[in-house]
Amino acid sequence: MDLINKVLERIKPSEEEHKRTIELAKNVIDELKSLLDDIDAEPMLVGSVAKGTNLKNADVDIFIRYSPKYDRSTIEKKTIELGKKILKNPLVNYAEHPYVRGKFEDVDFEIVPCYRVEESNRKITSVDRTPFHTEFILKNLREWQRDEVRLLKQFLKGIGIYGAEARVEGFSGYLTELLVIKFGTFMDVLKNAQRWKRKTHISLDNTKKDFESPLIFIDPVDPNRNVASAVSIDNYSLLIFSSREFLKNPNEKFFFPGQYKEFDLRKIDERGTKILHIWMKRPQVVDDILFPQIRKFARYLSENLMEFSITKIGYYVDNNVHLIIESYYHDLPPLMVHEGPPVWSKNSEDFIKKWKGRAFNGPYIMNGKFFADIERRNRKIEDAIMKLISSGSIGKDLDKLKETIVFSRDPSTIDLKELSRVLDYRFPWEL
Repeated sequence: MDLINKVLERIKPSEEEHKRTIELAKNVIDELKSLLDDIDAEPMLVGSVAKGTNLKNADVDIFIRYSPKYDRSTIEKKTIELGKKILKNPLVNYAEHPYVRGKFEDVDFEIVPCYRVEESNRKITSVDRTPFHTEFILKNLREWQRDEVRLLKQFLKGIGIYGAEARVEGFSGYLTELLVIKFGTFMDVLKNAQRWKRKTHISLDNTKKDFESPLIFIDPVDPNRNVASAVSIDNYSLLIFSSREFLKNPNEKFFFPGQYKEFDLRKIDERGTKILHIWMKRPQVVDDILFPQIRKFARYLSENLMEFSITKIGYYVDNNVHLIIESYYHDLPPLMVHEGPPVWSKNSEDFIKKWKGRAFNGPYIMNGKFFADIERRNRKIEDAIMKLISSGSIGKDLDKLKETIVFSRDPSTIDLKELSRVLDYRFPWEL
């Protein structure tokens, strides 16, 4: 297919780039070995570059496998020290372990600590199984399938669901490799994905184990682990739908979507909706801790502000945490209809006693039930949100910064690119 070849030309590293990347990785490993003389540890190339499934300009992952005799603080401090010595512009990032990101010559590298364990299911930390993943893929992925993995990775990137980190909740590189091993080719993965139902179980050896996830792929190196645990229900659903759409009409835009057009703020009134901008200080925690809390906050608001007819809640993060709420109402009428029990219910008398003389209208009977028109406590959406925030948790770290929350009904206070993304309901391949 001409389309597939065109995509591969854009995403596959040239032979020259591949050789140079491997050579630089060897140089980094040699330098690390020279600095690890007195320590029981060895560096190892892992990840997509090691497996030959990398896209152009991919990061190079070097893991240092330490003896389990060292405690975590020791291996973390040593890795940071080594990374700062070897890499240019080193930056210490944090996941389960701190790791160092920087450049060796002009290529991005990550140096990560882990423990050397005999079997992946005897891991001490979650990253200890990564070398086993690399070895498994090298043994089981055929040479010609490497390009099939690249195509699947770029497809997932194009529709915005590539990456298992909490910011994305999508498909990891390892999961894409396993899917190709299971089904054969990029096209075969899509042909199978288009038929997935509410829950899908996959394994390479017919292992059956259930998890609380829409997609379950049993890790062949650790049968107690679901490789697809990070995939959200929405991203799982998006792969099903995008697979159908691509198979009906293959198009390069699935791999390389257009950009969101800047939204004309003057057209917000034409939509018939309102925009509310909420922001608060960003907690000093890593993304994998922060983003689940932001999603919890957004879900909490969506579930408890139904009377304001919310259509969408988007979010983004810079030095602050921002929520963008699109709804049909910012302000509600002074009265609301309060539904009571059926007339024949035992507690109907309690309803009458409570509201007789207090309700604006009623109590009255309609369709066999008592009702009363009562005064609405929170007419403004901001007041309703503040009440929710004060009475419930919005996340362990966000809770600590509740007092920094600011509201604005002016959409010009929002980053225009982020606002445009939230207000554009098209799928990425439709841009």
